[in-house]
Amino acid sequence: MIKNVIFDIGNVILKFNRDFLLGHFYQGEEYNFLKENVFRDWEKLDEDLLTLDEYKQNVKKSLPEHLHAPALGVLNNWEYYMTYSDGIIPLIQELKQRGFKLYILSNMTRHFIEREYKFPIFKEFDGIVYSAPIKMVKPNENIYRYLLDKYSLNPKECVFVDDIKTNLAAAARFGIKTFLYENNTEQLKNYILSF
Repeated sequence: MIKNVIFDIGNVILKFNRDFLLGHFYQGEEYNFLKENVFRDWEKLDEDLLTLDEYKQNVKKSLPEHLHAPALGVLNNWEYYMTYSDGIIPLIQELKQRGFKLYILSNMTRHFIEREYKFPIFKEFDGIVYSAPIKMVKPNENIYRYLLDKYSLNPKECVFVDDIKTNLAAAARFGIKTFLYENNTEQLKNYILSF
């Protein structure tokens, strides 16, 4: 029996489209070059290997000066441009009403965590594990073990929802049921309720 639903954030609860984010700040001829440099080491922010200030300095060093302003615009403000995935809020609310325990397991930067309050839906969750504070990222198996231990979850009673197959495969090794999210909210609902 499934009692717990574990959600990723990026491209599951919130849309995280790098082109959409960057497009608010720059649309010139050097777009691809800028995008490559702005997002090159993003995973280091998720794992808290670099502070945002260190990251910004590295990005600035990799770019000509005329691209500094759009690069810093994205890095300082990207979370303002994230929107909820279609239908995901009603689903989360319905699952809560049906008695499911809800959790988040997400690779996420400290910058976002400090601004989490902008997204009231996170108050619906019974537990949250972000990568940066514990310096572990998916698909490293230790982050799944951390979540299970922290909230005393039985993996056989959990469904994990993510948009990246390698993250799902890592969860499956613990016996967690998985669902690949591709803006298919109705299918996700049917999957969860099928157990």
